[in-house]
Amino acid sequence: MFQPHFAYTHEIVRDLMNIERCRTSLEYLQLPTRVRQELAFHAKMKSTHFSTSIEGNLLSYDQVERVICEKGRNTKINAEQEVLNYWNALTFLEQASEEKLPVTLDFIRRLHGIIVQKGKTPKRSAFRQAMPPGVLFAVFDSQTRTPEYIPPEWKEVEPLMKDLTDWYRDEDQLPLPVKAAIFFYQFVTIHPFEDGNGRTARALATYILMLHGYNFRGFNSMEEYYAMDLKGYYENIQMGLPVLYYEGRNEPPHLEIWVGFFLRIMALCAEKIYSMAKDATDRKPQNPLVGSLTPKDRKMLRFVLENHLEQIRTKDLAELFHVTQRAVSAWCRDWCDRNILVPNRKNVRTSSYSLAESFRDLDLSELGFRE
Repeated sequence: MFQPHFAYTHEIVRDLMNIERCRTSLEYLQLPTRVRQELAFHAKMKSTHFSTSIEGNLLSYDQVERVICEKGRNTKINAEQEVLNYWNALTFLEQASEEKLPVTLDFIRRLHGIIVQKGKTPKRSAFRQAMPPGVLFAVFDSQTRTPEYIPPEWKEVEPLMKDLTDWYRDEDQLPLPVKAAIFFYQFVTIHPFEDGNGRTARALATYILMLHGYNFRGFNSMEEYYAMDLKGYYENIQMGLPVLYYEGRNEPPHLEIWVGFFLRIMALCAEKIYSMAKDATDRKPQNPLVGSLTPKDRKMLRFVLENHLEQIRTKDLAELFHVTQRAVSAWCRDWCDRNILVPNRKNVRTSSYSLAESFRDLDLSELGFRE
């Protein structure tokens, strides 16, 4: 049976207290629905971008966002499919948390299948199998190609994973963040799959926190901090132990190094989340005119307000959006219908417009731009 060794340090206690303080304070903040949605969306986007970038995905944040927003597009390179898979995995975990699905071997296989999906439909993954004769399964350094870690033999994977999930189910004494950190460590130590273990471990830790109210209202994205200190991330999870599992990892070591690192990251993330949410609640109430504006509406309004335009020509808008004047004319009719623009001439073909009176005094800051 898996029995981890762990002792509290002053730093671990301090970070646990900070995590609880931020979590409790965050619950008392009254955030507008739109703010909550935006914070949760960007947290999920950052988790997707940084968790995949840790494994070598080269897509930028903006490229990841484009992949997610255009996910109906069929043609995707591997890097795009990888980020879309992780986004879908987080969506699956959000739904699973609402149903309170337990962390079982089947649940883990199902999650991993989404993370490494290659076809149209994700399939439950199988644990590692025997390697061909003379081939060693190991985690190799990407540059030197020397083994960084040699995990347990494939035939031990399923019993070890069952011990881990049984421990997670039965353990009720440790603070939840500590429990999530230990689960994370032991999962990557077992290394149950041939690929995708790091992404799956981070996703499972997120799910454990989510299940027990430590996802900070959906704004959590610890992967961002791991990615900013990859050297520290790998050194702390290795804890200076031998490369071979059977030379010191098969008897669980004391985990204060990794647990301390995990909690330090979690505390920093919690502090940042609370600060962002507090800033959002302290802002002046949003102008009701702005609430229903689309990104396209905001871009047009910014262009008009920044340039102090009395007359808004379809030709100028076509250049701004890189589309035809015919397309802009259709947009302008919609803007008129929504009382954002008014035509400068009626009953004839209109080629210029003005802002409706209610939008003329908007500040750029109200549109989300700095003046």
